[in-house]
Formats: sequence, C-alpha cells, structure tokens
Amino acid sequence: MDINELLALIFIIVVIAFAVWLYKRLHKPDITKLYNAKTILTDREYEFYTRLKPLADQYGLNIYTKVRLADLIEPKPKEENPYWMECFNKIKAKHIDFALADDETCIVALIELDDTSHARADRVERDDFVNAVLENTGYTLLRTYGDLDVIEEYLK
Repeated sequence: MDINELLALIFIIVVIAFAVWLYKRLHKPDITKLYNAKTILTDREYEFYTRLKPLADQYGLNIYTKVRLADLIEPKPKEENPYWMECFNKIKAKHIDFALADDETCIVALIELDDTSHARADRVERDDFVNAVLENTGYTLLRTYGDLDVIEEYLK
C-alpha cells in the first residue's frame, strides 16, 4: 500500500467517524421515554408513614412527604447576602422526609427518618448543615430511626 492509498484510507475512516458522530448528535432519542415511574416513598418510609398517620390524625395534622428544603427556607436577599447562590445551591436538592402541618399548612414539625447511612462522614456533614439551618430559621426538626416516641412527646 502506497502513501496515497494510506491517506485515502485514513480520510475515509475520518469521514465515517464524523458521519457516525454527526448522526448520533442529530438523532438523539426522545429522552422523555427514558424514565420509569417510581413510588414517592421507599418501603421503610412508607411503613413509617403508616404508623405516623394515626398520630398526625390524632392531633389534626397533615403529613407532607419529601419536602424540598428550598421550599421551606430561602437565602437572605442578594443585596445583603453576597453568598446567595452558594446558599441556594446548598439547599436546592435536599429534602426533609416528612413535615407535619396544620390545616393552614403552617409547619408544626419536620421529621427526618434516619438510618445507618447517617453515620457516614458525608451524611454527618449534611445532617449538621440541615440541623443548623433549620434551627436558625425557626423550624423544629425531629430525628428518628423509626420510633414515634420523640414525635409524640413533642406534640403533647
């Protein structure tokens, strides 16, 4: 094979590679069909919910699940908070497992259903942040490994 044939072969390979790349780029699948439905609660969360519901009913409270932290709190305005975006980024993708609220949707207590993963360093750091920011904004956060005792004691 001489140099011209080699160059022609390389050129053909490059053209084919470019054509494949272009085809893939222009013919993306409908990504709306790349999702599966799932339940909002894990089995453990649902089991806890079924035990929490009668207690909430007893006190005339509603239960909200998977409440986004950014729906409970917000960073102070940009004019007085140069770290607004950093603050928002810290809360935008975090959620609280359960919220107990009255009929006017005023939060009475927030509940985190902890498990052994909360002993991991990254979870401890996350939990410390969540605990502090909720305390600083006036919310009550109750942590439990599944027992209702701490919640019932708080509601009395």
